[in-house]
Amino acid sequence: MMGDTGVILLLAGLAIGVTIIQSFLKQAGRDEFAYLVLVVGLTIGLIKIIPVILNLFQQVKTVFNLY
Repeated sequence: MMGDTGVILLLAGLAIGVTIIQSFLKQAGRDEFAYLVLVVGLTIGLIKIIPVILNLFQQVKTVFNLY
């Protein structure tokens, strides 16, 4: 699994990339592709962040001795 800063940098880079591509597509009149890029970027971001959230919940369960 990536470190905390790795996940943050990955999400920041993904957001910047999606924003740039989406703005270029909107200016070119390809709104449907711009929307598709947004949905794909959001999906990739969620796939990358779900293991981090699951790990957080596991650590909380461990700290409070919840099973």
